[in-house]
Amino acid sequence: MSGNAAGIDLTVRGLRYRLRSQGMLELDAWLAPLAAANLDDPRLRMAVADLLRRDPPELVAMMRGRAPIPSVLQPWLTCD
Repeated sequence: MSGNAAGIDLTVRGLRYRLRSQGMLELDAWLAPLAAANLDDPRLRMAVADLLRRDPPELVAMMRGRAPIPSVLQPWLTCD
């Protein structure tokens, strides 16, 4: 895993920890499949970085299907 990918991976884990500590378990579970993503792919890494900049309400909208999920992330993230 490259340095950029490792940094994004740590950020994903940090976001999931923060969501769990705030009681947002459903959102944490929705993001969990990203742990299996190959973050060496630059397109995927950019999409994950963009996702991590979003506020929880935006992520919930994606999870519920009210906002689009970037196509590169669709294999890992699905809507309810």
